[in-house]
Amino acid sequence: MRSEVLEKKVARSLLTLILFAAMQQAIAVDLSFAGTKIADGEACKKANHSFAKGNLLFRCRSKGKGWFWNSFPINTSSSNTSTAGSLVNVPTSQAAIPSGADPHLPCQGSGELNGAHPGWSSHDAIQLTWVDLTNFRHVLYWCPAAAPSGGGTISYTVTAMLGATTCETTKTFCEMDGAPAVTSFEIMATDETGSYPSPNFAIQNSGTPVLCNTAVNYCNPGPGNLTFPSYGNVAPIGFGDCTFAAVANWEEIVLGITPDSALIQSQFMAAGGTSNLGLTNSQVFNYWRDSGIGGTFLNAELPFYADPASLMKAIDTQSVHAVIASLNLAKGQNFAGNTMRDPSYHWVVVDGYTPQGPLIATWGTTLQMTWQQWNLEVVSMWGISARLQVPTLTQ
Repeated sequence: MRSEVLEKKVARSLLTLILFAAMQQAIAVDLSFAGTKIADGEACKKANHSFAKGNLLFRCRSKGKGWFWNSFPINTSSSNTSTAGSLVNVPTSQAAIPSGADPHLPCQGSGELNGAHPGWSSHDAIQLTWVDLTNFRHVLYWCPAAAPSGGGTISYTVTAMLGATTCETTKTFCEMDGAPAVTSFEIMATDETGSYPSPNFAIQNSGTPVLCNTAVNYCNPGPGNLTFPSYGNVAPIGFGDCTFAAVANWEEIVLGITPDSALIQSQFMAAGGTSNLGLTNSQVFNYWRDSGIGGTFLNAELPFYADPASLMKAIDTQSVHAVIASLNLAKGQNFAGNTMRDPSYHWVVVDGYTPQGPLIATWGTTLQMTWQQWNLEVVSMWGISARLQVPTLTQ
């Protein structure tokens, strides 16, 4: 059994999924290639696509009859500075949970023995159990999943059916303060391979960003103080340029520039998009690399794992700062306070996270996703390296 919906002290099953279009490992800062010297002009192999070293990004590029390393500065913000709210990123320990609260669940053999993603061995193996500490403090305990074919750390997402109160953790227990007194919960396990699909839509939330509270969990509020043009792309319908709007939002967050809305829409149409027809990932990245979008040129798009642990790590990495992600939104799916009228393949920028889930820039605003929504809807995630366009001087 691979997932489960549980009411207080009662278990039943649910499956949940992270979809991956590009299951490639994130480029690590300390990545090395045996026998290869990383320096400008040094020979490289075509297979060695990108390499981050210090504050430089190296790309293996064709030149003449060979392949050679070429470096670019890793993104640095030209105007954005940390807000006072970023101080909440300092990790703070949870209030101690009394040892007597642990129900000591019989968990031997709880993890599945085979499967593509983290899961449990049977319907009853999760044993999601609610414990009241006080009238205001509640703890959930469960048995661990296993990932025979997986990779990375297993994380668990527990979501209340009422209010979408969320716990995201690598432990097998968490506080659920604020959850309604009578509710049921959904639990899922995820690692770098993703997780199993769910027959149900994600639980809806308000979409309003929640406050970071390090007494409950770690969080990163991102820039927090930015406003975004819509670039004609608004919910639930609008100009079909969500990909170029996401690029423009990324440029504002990471590089501190706000592209002209008319320019973004005209470049989107020059790339082949229309008001009703979007572009593929390759079309966007190729146009950005060759022609530029909003005053920048793409150096590299680096596929990252998209599980919650990898996303949080990426957002907390200064040289990454924000990622572009693609989402598959089915008709009727719940997404950051919106219920989708029609199916959509949608690009967003993730620039922070709270205990409830990722903070995303889209549709001209910042919205709050839940971790469950993210796990169900994310397809791909990229770290981006881009450079500002340098005007050409003419006599």
